[in-house]
Amino acid sequence: MSARVMPPELIAAFDEEIRRLHARVSGVIGCVLATTDGRRVSAVVDNEADPQRVSAMVGSIVALGETIGREVMIGRTQFVAVSAVDGTILLQRVPARRDLLVVGTLARRHTNLGILLHETGITAEAAARTFDAWLGHDQPPA
Repeated sequence: MSARVMPPELIAAFDEEIRRLHARVSGVIGCVLATTDGRRVSAVVDNEADPQRVSAMVGSIVALGETIGREVMIGRTQFVAVSAVDGTILLQRVPARRDLLVVGTLARRHTNLGILLHETGITAEAAARTFDAWLGHDQPPA
């Protein structure tokens, strides 16, 4: 599934979740919701980063995390953090019934990583509920 086949009301709901994350955490300068194959679904950025390119890289980094996790036998990747000189980007899987989405949060260097992880996780869970409801999977498995 790509962002191209998602209806406008679903994308609008994702846009709202991404905007909330961006507003909730001091120091966050960008948020993206991307498909695991690297397509942008929703984005808010405060700098010159291209959300389309970032989304493509998000998919690649999560795939690399999956490969490393399998190779060293630690299981499935839940999140990936990239710490750079001037900031951090945190990539968290959306725990929906269908494993198709990733939230990426870009933050300034001094942003608390624990808060960033917690708030990104809250957004990932909200996106999962929205996605599962849209897919008709909002009921627990029998």
